[in-house]
Amino acid sequence: MPVSKASFLSDVWKDNLFANKVLFCTGGNGSICSAQVRAFVHLGGDACILGRNAEKTTSVAKDIATARSGSKVLGLGGVDVRNAEALKKAAETCAKELGGIDFVM
Repeated sequence: MPVSKASFLSDVWKDNLFANKVLFCTGGNGSICSAQVRAFVHLGGDACILGRNAEKTTSVAKDIATARSGSKVLGLGGVDVRNAEALKKAAETCAKELGGIDFVM
């Protein structure tokens, strides 16, 4: 569900601050991280969020993408960050789909 800008972003941030940047976020389907990713996307960036629950992660990614028209937000579910190989594969998928990784959270 689209969220009002005022609920996740202060007016002090410059539009397009993160244009052409990519955020890789573990736990991005949770309430705190998803709000931070939503602000990043609104400010021009694209993102890849990870979570263990595939359905929730995909749903949250689609919702975050509503923060900015034309944004790209990948939701990679079934990823346990305690598994180094799964994390490496997710990072590779993110870089391939979005053109790289500029920030990690």
